[in-house]
Amino acid sequence: MANHTQPSSADDHTAITNLIARYCLALDLADADAWVDLFVPDAVYEVYGRTFVGHEGLRSIVTGAPGGVHLGGPVAITIDGDTATTMRNLMFVALAAGETRYAVYDDQLVRTDQGWKITHCRCRFHTPAGLADRPPKA
Repeated sequence: MANHTQPSSADDHTAITNLIARYCLALDLADADAWVDLFVPDAVYEVYGRTFVGHEGLRSIVTGAPGGVHLGGPVAITIDGDTATTMRNLMFVALAAGETRYAVYDDQLVRTDQGWKITHCRCRFHTPAGLADRPPKA
């Protein structure tokens, strides 16, 4: 008989896919609270060669980020019990400048009482030399 206390793998994949979709939508809607809530309190976020730690660090980066549209591609998900990793690509279009950036995100997640949350996120940008911590110079 199946154990119904643990979600099925399909349920986990759906929840994680939804988490990543909410990541992009919260940014596009400039909803800093919703975006920060996707992370555990001591999460680590790496972008532009810098590291931001915890909800306060996350809030500082999201409130200072340029507005734009985040178009995420399909998410590759690997689940190991109560932890998971994801890899996803993303295209960002800045609204003010119309500048486009392409990136790959590597995420580490954990199952919490509130559902799946991000514990670590690293953003690397596509450049002519390959993936890099900073986008190519325009």
